[in-house]
Amino acid sequence: MTSAAPSWLQVLLSVIGLLGGTGGVVAAATVLVQRRKLKADAADVISDAAISLVEPLKIRVAELKVEADDARRRVAAANGELDRLRDLTHDLTRLLLRLRERILADPTASPELRELVRSAPPGDVNGRL
Repeated sequence: MTSAAPSWLQVLLSVIGLLGGTGGVVAAATVLVQRRKLKADAADVISDAAISLVEPLKIRVAELKVEADDARRRVAAANGELDRLRDLTHDLTRLLLRLRERILADPTASPELRELVRSAPPGDVNGRL
């Protein structure tokens, strides 16, 4: 089967096909290279976004650590003050109980004072009056 087209036309079509095929390969290679570049650019964008989100969080965590340390110091100071106040309350309660006993036992104390002391709740050394 012979072709009716002139040979120069066949050569021309072969060259055009070859160039078109080469262009197609070049286009495909360009797409692949651009695809890798797009992936790299997307990874860079994601990394930058993550860094921009993480940095403020790091700063906030550091601030919260400082606040927590300060709160712990204040709690420790308050607990110390509470212990001192408990000791003082215990001492004052014991003093009031001794004074009550002496006033009630003293025959020379005025009747009004004795009645006042007698009407007050006796309390105990655990701080309850």
